[in-house]
Amino acid sequence: MPRKARRRAWGSVTEAARGKKYVLRWVENTPQGRRRRSRTVYGTYREACNELAKIQATRCDERAVPTIGSLFEARYLPWLERRYEDSASNTKSLYLRAWKNHCEPKWARVPIDQVKPLDVQEWLDGMAYGNAHSALIVMRRTLDFAVNLEQIPSNQFRRDYEMPAKGSARSKEVYGLAQAAEMLAKVEGMPYEAAYILAAFGGCRTGESLGVRVEDVREIRAGGVRFAAVAVKRQAGHRNGEIRESTKTAQSERETLVPEPYCSILLKLRDEREADGMEWMSEAGGRPIGTGTLGYLWRKVGDIPFANLRNSWRTFAQYEWGVGYSTLELLMGHKIPGVTGQHYLRPSTEQLAEDFAASYVKE
Repeated sequence: MPRKARRRAWGSVTEAARGKKYVLRWVENTPQGRRRRSRTVYGTYREACNELAKIQATRCDERAVPTIGSLFEARYLPWLERRYEDSASNTKSLYLRAWKNHCEPKWARVPIDQVKPLDVQEWLDGMAYGNAHSALIVMRRTLDFAVNLEQIPSNQFRRDYEMPAKGSARSKEVYGLAQAAEMLAKVEGMPYEAAYILAAFGGCRTGESLGVRVEDVREIRAGGVRFAAVAVKRQAGHRNGEIRESTKTAQSERETLVPEPYCSILLKLRDEREADGMEWMSEAGGRPIGTGTLGYLWRKVGDIPFANLRNSWRTFAQYEWGVGYSTLELLMGHKIPGVTGQHYLRPSTEQLAEDFAASYVKE
């Protein structure tokens, strides 16, 4: 009668036919994860044990190598949280989506020492350029931790791979002042009308234009010009109702200015929404509009990307309104370069409005 498998520190040898046939069993790392393996050996028990020892020496490690998924959880995620702790940038969300949609299904169960360059290239070939670029960044950084800890000798994702062809680049076209004013008439009554005014005539980013509450809009006058001063201190996310209570950078939190005649429409919208008990300047169904919904609605009427309205404002505010460079930079939430901008220049909204009006009244 065949004897039971003897306990071993690694693998097992099971006698199938007394003194003649043995079954070897072990677990090894493969590109598909940890897998059970077996082999039948004919000969003596000693020969079977020697064969198992050869397998252990040439194909397997006694210690289970971590998978890419476990490395991602243990090292990359905590690093990502620290890296973007004080930032409302979409970069963190971008990398997490790249992992979930493109990296995890392919690589989560693969041991870190079983990455094959051919598999990486075929994986990249199956994606669009933007997805491939983001996913490769995540995988490179994740495996860097294993290299630094000497768990693997090199990072196979750091090789020079051929990337998918790029799609068409986003349009860089902008509106002139006349075109922006013409488009304002077309979006009248739309739920995102206030967001359009804030982007096209106040220089707000897309998410910022949707994250303005009714209480954030106030009226001021400076240099004979009427303005709507709008507090920019949060931004909308992709989905309706998704709000981040912070701006892209600390510098981006500011008050921007919308001059007349455009401020008259914005202030009227504010008063109407306040009277109706609404909280947000751009909302649908009682929730702030998300950038995804805005993009869908805007594409029906706009012939440039909504994000380009900020570029449009920056261009015609300087070259058609004649507003000074430094004032516009501060209204955009940018840092003024140099020691003065970093340490000394701290104008109030009213001072910016005075400087704005000095050029604007020349129209």
